[in-house]
Amino acid sequence: MTPSISSPRRLSFFRSVLYAVASLVAVTAYAQSGELREGVNYTVVKPAQPTTAPAGKTEVIEFFGYWCPHCNDFEPVMADWAKRNDAKVSTQYIPFAFLPSHIAFQKLYYTLETLGVEKEMRRKVFDAIHRDSVIKPTADAESLGDWAAKNGMDRKKFIDTYNSFSVTTKVSRANQIAVAYGVTGVPMLGIGGKYLINVDARSIGNADIFLARVIAGK
Repeated sequence: MTPSISSPRRLSFFRSVLYAVASLVAVTAYAQSGELREGVNYTVVKPAQPTTAPAGKTEVIEFFGYWCPHCNDFEPVMADWAKRNDAKVSTQYIPFAFLPSHIAFQKLYYTLETLGVEKEMRRKVFDAIHRDSVIKPTADAESLGDWAAKNGMDRKKFIDTYNSFSVTTKVSRANQIAVAYGVTGVPMLGIGGKYLINVDARSIGNADIFLARVIAGK
């Protein structure tokens, strides 16, 4: 059973690796396509994970966090990449948490998804956190409900959804998938259940390389 992300042992672990992992991702994500090294720029997912892409498409998962400044910068790049590859890619998003305080942002993602507005609200969420500081690092159901209401959502419905068993279950499942892929930082992309790659705006071309590998059956 996957340990709770809020357990003391897991909290200590995440705190201890947070800065080391952040530094590693910042350095390695900028590698160019000709310099790809297993264990540095990408890992082979073992065992390969099941995917849910429809026939003719390859599943690509972005592991991200609303709280993450690198994900904020990467969001428009990823949106453009997904649009360009829509004919052959089924793009999924899985919110990741380093710390217990990040769970609120995982729940925010699944609340907006359940309400059917995540895609249209994604940029607004990032801006509210990183540009306007309207959503704080200590966000909770009440403060997020206030933000939702200011953005045209029903506050009670938002909070009820946020606190629902369904959203809690989705967060638990997201954590399990991240562990199965071996996610160590964000943003990272899971390609076809086979590869996990470090990525940023300058190395997005690497996603095309691994997508081609998966399509070719490699």
